Amino acid sequence: MAPSLSRCPFARLAWIAAATAAGFFLLGYGAILLKPEGSPAAIIWPANAFALCMILRYARGWPAYAFMLACTLAGDLLGNALSGAPALTTIGYSLVNTLEIGLALAFAGHKHIMRFSGAWAAIRFGLKVGLLPTVVGAAVAALVIQASGLPDAITAGRNWLFADLLGFCIIFPIGMTLSWRQIKKLRIPERMPLAAGVVALLVCVTLLVYPLRNYSLQFLILPAALIATAQFRMLGASTAMIIIGGIILADPLPPKTFDPIMRIQYLQLFLAVCSLVCVRAASVLDQRDLAMAIIERNHRRAVRASRFKSQLLAHVSHEFRSPLSAIIGFSSMLESGSLSAERAPEFAVIIAHNGELLQRLHDDLLDMSRAEAGALTMQPERVAVGDTLKNCVSAIRLDATLGGKDVLVESVADSLALQCDPVRLAQILNNLIANAFKYGDNSSPIRVSAHAMEDGFGRIEIANSGPGIPKDEREAVFMPFRRSTQVGRNVPGAGLGLSIAKMLVEAQGGRIDFDSVPGRQTRFWIDLPLAA
Repeated sequence: MAPSLSRCPFARLAWIAAATAAGFFLLGYGAILLKPEGSPAAIIWPANAFALCMILRYARGWPAYAFMLACTLAGDLLGNALSGAPALTTIGYSLVNTLEIGLALAFAGHKHIMRFSGAWAAIRFGLKVGLLPTVVGAAVAALVIQASGLPDAITAGRNWLFADLLGFCIIFPIGMTLSWRQIKKLRIPERMPLAAGVVALLVCVTLLVYPLRNYSLQFLILPAALIATAQFRMLGASTAMIIIGGIILADPLPPKTFDPIMRIQYLQLFLAVCSLVCVRAASVLDQRDLAMAIIERNHRRAVRASRFKSQLLAHVSHEFRSPLSAIIGFSSMLESGSLSAERAPEFAVIIAHNGELLQRLHDDLLDMSRAEAGALTMQPERVAVGDTLKNCVSAIRLDATLGGKDVLVESVADSLALQCDPVRLAQILNNLIANAFKYGDNSSPIRVSAHAMEDGFGRIEIANSGPGIPKDEREAVFMPFRRSTQVGRNVPGAGLGLSIAKMLVEAQGGRIDFDSVPGRQTRFWIDLPLAA
């Protein structure tokens, strides 16, 4: 593996830096080619905002920032050199752009995601990251222009300021919020006719309306851009700005009745207003989409909760009925004195056993309700696996429900220890071993083993022979109230054991899974972090 700058592997960072430099060159050189003749500054300069977005999104830490800034400087020097600018101007402009991006990075800090607590926070961020570095850059650029002997350095510096601000307004909000995930959600291939129609509308309106400079019809371009934004959110807004800006900047020469400087500033203002309105509209629509998604998710959760409650009532009423009937019936017989003194202990054991069944069901339901409310607590500590397995198996062997089936603990290293909640670990093991008994072959023992793994986890396995789990039931194994239909006999329990085990394992940062060969064997395992 190559060395890394900050937390980003160098090979990946190098590709991103190369893409940033190439994008900066294309945007910068294109802006230079489209600038009015005789003007030292472009009408729009999107290259700085593009580089800022790339660095903020894909680099971490100042070493990575410096590397990407150096690559960006190389792309800027190449673009200015190809434009035929003097050496002093080429170097000066490139250094000013690098200074602007560096200041914006310093002011932005680690803001890799465009999320703000309110409108004022967003405005403060825009002023700090977009305006202040641009003002400094425009002032330094004016000095470079004056040192190069070009006329009207102050006007050129002012155009520099507006061009950079315009590029920031168009590129930065879109570049920091647009993602492949959002584009995928738009289902572009399925909506290709609509996308083509929106693009055609934008092109036609801009081509037909904007050349009519003697009439105030340019406002018609904005509704067309908003249509694209409404249909495709940030992707539509960015596409609209590219189409409108490309068409307008392709013919930037003003009629003789217009002052050239005023014409440039008019173009900048028009594009800035279109960009801000479309970006804000896309942001509002994204927030609405998010709110609708949250509402839909909550609705699905409510429906699932209602179904779960119905299933819970049906299963719990059934599972409570048998133990309660046994407890009430045998208690009445003991109370009436109709049983002989020799048989009384036998029935007392039955009553105690059914009471334990009710206690387990109560504990399982309580754990599920705590997990649903987010109140399930864990108290992890160092737990010796060998001792825990012996204690669990000894207790299970005394359970009357196991009959005479044997549980074998295979060799476990004395040093094997897990970092987990000991009470919860015992509960998980009890559920898994009880499940192995219920669904396994009565003539074969249950085998329990444990060993350390190379990824920092310890694995405990419970294997049994029996009918196994068919592939079509695999997805439902860990779901509540689900039972296999392959056993061929009535299986006691509420169907909560495996779902409870999965919940408790994952709450401790572990993993649970199984493999099964139908008709031969089923093996469940849990992975929990090893103790230090």
